Amino acid sequence: MTSLPSTSSESESLNVGVLGHVDSGKTTLTRRIAEMGSTSAFDAHVTSSGDGIRRNTLDLGFSTMTSSSGRRFALIDCPGHSGLIRAVLAASTVFDMAIVIIDVLAGIQPQTAEHLLLASKFCPNRVIVVLNKCDLADSAKIAETLKKVKKGLKSMGVDENSPIVEMSLAEEFFRPEMLENLKNALETRIFEPKRDTESEFLIAIDHCFAIKGQGTVLTGTVIRGILKLNAEIEFASLAERRRVKTLESWKQRVSHVAAGNRAAFLVSPSFDEFRFSRCISGAPGALKPTTHVLATVDPIQFFRKSINSKSKVHVAVAFETVMAECQFLRDADSGEEFEVLPALLAPCQVLLIFEKSVFLPEDYSMPFMAARLEQQPGQGCRFAFCGEIFRKNAEILKRFSRKLRKGVVERIEKDGYSAICTGMFKAETNFEIFRNFQIITASGPRGTIEGAFGKSGKFRVTFPQKIDKIVQEKEEISLFLKKYHNDNRLISYIPDDLK
Repeated sequence: MTSLPSTSSESESLNVGVLGHVDSGKTTLTRRIAEMGSTSAFDAHVTSSGDGIRRNTLDLGFSTMTSSSGRRFALIDCPGHSGLIRAVLAASTVFDMAIVIIDVLAGIQPQTAEHLLLASKFCPNRVIVVLNKCDLADSAKIAETLKKVKKGLKSMGVDENSPIVEMSLAEEFFRPEMLENLKNALETRIFEPKRDTESEFLIAIDHCFAIKGQGTVLTGTVIRGILKLNAEIEFASLAERRRVKTLESWKQRVSHVAAGNRAAFLVSPSFDEFRFSRCISGAPGALKPTTHVLATVDPIQFFRKSINSKSKVHVAVAFETVMAECQFLRDADSGEEFEVLPALLAPCQVLLIFEKSVFLPEDYSMPFMAARLEQQPGQGCRFAFCGEIFRKNAEILKRFSRKLRKGVVERIEKDGYSAICTGMFKAETNFEIFRNFQIITASGPRGTIEGAFGKSGKFRVTFPQKIDKIVQEKEEISLFLKKYHNDNRLISYIPDDLK
């Protein structure tokens, strides 16, 4: 029996996102440079009506080319419309490099900027800019746009010395040497990415379709480990498992596909493809459901609005986009206890509470991007912050918010060791909750709440030393509290700077 070939280090793909604003020429460029089309390549899904009319890319398209040195590039043609940013967010997590296409007349447009921001997070030093439609501009306009593009790259955290290739994709102005210039630019950015081929396999699945009588075909990029022929794969979100019946990489039958490479595989029996959406799948048990995760926070400098704790954001993670509540945290006790901040105040971490379960590997940090996708185009950057999820099942995390109550000393009692205070509590307050809590006066002495004094909200505070010569009537007193989110427990404390 003839053994099947496998993907090897010599044929390992570099995944290249093809990015840019709608109608900048992404798909046209991809069609010219690619040697082989694959899933949804070259807008196959939007020209199948046969009318020949060019429509905007609606999904991720995959194709491939080989460099002069023999390195394979997997080209990921991303949609340029603002409403389709979820597809780009999903794809960006597998980018090794990016080609960003810019209309020379329009310059950096809103979606160009968002795509450059994504590139700045995943491959900032491996970006190639294509300045398209140069046949429509004179040399002065081209020079002006070049200057603005370089400035824009620098401001967005992309290498300002990234190669910039001038291009005219219109049939009557296109010249083959333009593509050679692009290929040479890609060659300068080739590198050896670190791939984990030892762990259980994970694959980011981007397309799924049924073949009558055979099963379901799925395509995606292996992001960890090695996917093997006859391996069992778990679709965690569907709670179903299937066995890989056939396996291909770029239309070639193979025995296995390693991390970083494209795979197409048939599983049977088939399942309802309409229940399936972009996601990460993997070896049985490799993914676990979670609704609470702890993550690092890297604020996006171009996001102009504030984000408060407990607000909702769209979170792109694990090849899907899910709504989540965000609580911004600061470590208050070496990872054992966290303060909930009122808003994103860097440096901080974030607790993300998803509206539905997200399936993540327990032993693998996952990148994410948080955004306000409901924001209308033209209202500024939609990406708020990004980071890496490093702790799953974080619902047991000890979290507290700081509270401050203020009142005044109404009078000092005759013994000089106690005072009747007011203005801090309502008449109906249950003082048992606050008994023995510490307060501090404006002049410095600290006391302990003994209990209620009457039924109007007044209370007695006792002090370890005489205060009649120190504390004045009407003097302000403060009660600093920590309220724990897990069990609604309250404790009092004195801030370090007041001790």
